[in-house]
Amino acid sequence: MRRLCRTCSIITCTTPDDFQRKGFQMPRILLYIILAPVILVIVAALLIPVMVDEEKMLQLAADEVRKQTGAELSVLGGADLRIFPTLGLALADVSLDMPSDQQPSLQARSLNIGVELIPLLSKEVAIETIELDGVVIKMTTEPEAAPIDTSKLNDKQLGEFYAKRQADIDEARQAASTEAAVAVPLALEVASLSITDSRIEMTEVGGDTSIIEIDNLKVSGLNLEGRSIPLEGSIILAGDEPLVVMFNGSVVVSQETQMLGIEEMDLTLKGALAETVALNTSGEVDMNRQVADLKLVATIGDTRADGQLRYAAFESPQIDTQLRLNQFTPALLALAGPEAADTKPVQPSPEEAEDTPLPLDALRVIDTRADLSIDKVIWGAHQVDNLKAKLRVNKGAANFPSITGDIHGGKLDMKASLNAKNSLAKINTRGTLSNVDIAQALVASEVEPVLSGKASLNWKLNGEGNTSGAITQTLKGPIDLLTEQAVLKDMAVEKMLCEGVALVNQKSLAADFPNSSAFEELSVRINLGNGKARLQPLKAKFPDIRLVGKGALDIVTMDFDATFAAKLSAGLTKLDPACKVNDSITAIEWPVNCEGNVTGEPADWCSVDTTGIIEDLAGNELKRKAQKEVEKKYGEEAGGLLRGLLGR
Repeated sequence: MRRLCRTCSIITCTTPDDFQRKGFQMPRILLYIILAPVILVIVAALLIPVMVDEEKMLQLAADEVRKQTGAELSVLGGADLRIFPTLGLALADVSLDMPSDQQPSLQARSLNIGVELIPLLSKEVAIETIELDGVVIKMTTEPEAAPIDTSKLNDKQLGEFYAKRQADIDEARQAASTEAAVAVPLALEVASLSITDSRIEMTEVGGDTSIIEIDNLKVSGLNLEGRSIPLEGSIILAGDEPLVVMFNGSVVVSQETQMLGIEEMDLTLKGALAETVALNTSGEVDMNRQVADLKLVATIGDTRADGQLRYAAFESPQIDTQLRLNQFTPALLALAGPEAADTKPVQPSPEEAEDTPLPLDALRVIDTRADLSIDKVIWGAHQVDNLKAKLRVNKGAANFPSITGDIHGGKLDMKASLNAKNSLAKINTRGTLSNVDIAQALVASEVEPVLSGKASLNWKLNGEGNTSGAITQTLKGPIDLLTEQAVLKDMAVEKMLCEGVALVNQKSLAADFPNSSAFEELSVRINLGNGKARLQPLKAKFPDIRLVGKGALDIVTMDFDATFAAKLSAGLTKLDPACKVNDSITAIEWPVNCEGNVTGEPADWCSVDTTGIIEDLAGNELKRKAQKEVEKKYGEEAGGLLRGLLGR
């Protein structure tokens, strides 16, 4: 995207200074192209009565051009002047050098101009045609300031950085407001303007040259009086991956107000993305204030976007947009050449994926507000429908006050912020995700769908750091997870506990148990901190089993361990005679130990500590016998007192 923004700086993605130096020079360059031949014709018309020779005519014309523009005109090729039926002038090998190195110079292989003769006799200029071929416009610009690596700045230096940027914007605003409008010494009227096989070369001092090739440009009814001007053409932004821009539409230009009105313009861009971009726009551009208010309709393959965009070089936000898209995919962010459709993205190494630097420099120079509505967002195997998001980025702080949508059958409602204004970035997020299809979400995350059902979450998290890894390690806060109709595949909790009961009863199970576990209830409070997720409490319920536990999950490796205390009820007996539960068994908590990795086999995760259970049962039996002997000798009151002491 950086290459596209840099190449297209005359249109959109510029700093205020770039926009003033490059973008708003283009209309002035076109005026210079037109102005020089018009002056030539006027001079020629004045010289017709005296029939001066060609050399004298060109000399006088050069003097007049110098007087009106300060430029030096030379014609190295031939000059051909005809009078009827229109006054025509044909020149070859023409050059126009401006007085300052910072102003554009112009060369043309050929120039033809036709002017109605009768209006000239009344000192009016009615131009029939201007045809230019092989035009080369050369511009020299100051080099762009080297980007500052803001990741190395402390809080004080960042404050100075923001203040300097604001001062530069204020200075550019002042310069723009005082810049004089281009002086055109006549009422410009051109019935037909044609430019072919031409180019504009913009060279930074001591740096690279950017080339805009004008394949063709046709303009009808050119004027500066606010009347409609149809135009069409094709330009090429040269480079390793050329960007071809074709356009067709109409504009209005007012010399008096310095306003450019885009009545309607169709643009086609090839080479910016893997697929052709079709854009329709209309609106107004204030050349002095450097403000563009545009309506946009864009089509990229199957993707369509429409809305409004305001670019204001000296205002905040600098870019303000409301857009609706029918879909969004990461492909829209990818730069592309002709072979881009077959290019696969480079996958980062595990170390890079775990610790990717945040785009701090970009966040600290962007000044944008956006209101987005997207019918469908596709990111890998995940899909969010009806996404609505509000965004504000300024001076390193990115705020999302509202993000809503439908994902995996559930509803998302959240807000988030990434504050990178200071040297250490901080992230905050809170929200809810309700009734998500668990299996669908696991599959989209490339995790075996070992759990099915519905899940609802709410969270309030914060973290800090300048890399994704640092934020992961510092992320802290609670997440509450509650499920409905949850079923754990390939892990039979009831069978596992019944096997422990059967072992105590010294019997063998005979019934067939399901391989999965259907929960009546399953919930967990997750507390994040130090790269771990502490699971406490972890609650699960089956018809005759209740489990309460705690554990921990490493959110990087996805390794976990947890311990549960299971309470059994007499209803387990109906599952299998060997699983008969008596008062002794229901009186104790059955220890269940679980550990493994989320991506592992559920059948290997948990086991029942039968040794501990037998010890507990033996201890309970001794307590029961002792209590019975005390009651027999000393009465029930003494037995109750002993029971209380043993219970401690």
